[in-house]
Amino acid sequence: MPNLNEIMTKKKEPVFEVIVRKKAAYRSRQWWLNKAIKIRNILLKSRLPRRQLSLIKSSTTCILITSDQEIKKLNKKFRNKNKTTDVLSFHLKTNEQHTFYYLGDIIISLDTAKRNAKANKITPEQELVTLLAHGYLHLLGYDHQTKKDAKIMFKLQNNILKELGFNNIVIYLEGL
Repeated sequence: MPNLNEIMTKKKEPVFEVIVRKKAAYRSRQWWLNKAIKIRNILLKSRLPRRQLSLIKSSTTCILITSDQEIKKLNKKFRNKNKTTDVLSFHLKTNEQHTFYYLGDIIISLDTAKRNAKANKITPEQELVTLLAHGYLHLLGYDHQTKKDAKIMFKLQNNILKELGFNNIVIYLEGL
């Protein structure tokens, strides 16, 4: 069986590994894979810096769909925050030389996503795609710790959502 490095060398395109826990089985693994590929393709058409475009073209990403219980444990372990959250992104920094780049992990809580969707009067699918795009942008180095950074990140996120046909989901940028 070929290893991931061999697969990446032959395919010359990113690989998305999708894991959907039984407790969080809301959509199929293929549904998640299709959304991740669409987000990737939208980002490749956007005016991102060359380094980020290179990362998108040659990286692999793991997407984990899980429960509040598991994401709370991960949030506590890696961020020292003993609470649930909607999405976590962990960028893998490595000095190893490979023909591909492992971008990192995106972890989404289905439980929190459903609550957020209900509160925001959108479908769970719309919220899940929003979180996937948000997590992917974090892996590419975007953040929202300052007003300036938040404007840049959420503008990109809004563009992704519009390209996916979710015109009714717009992250409010004024006042940032």
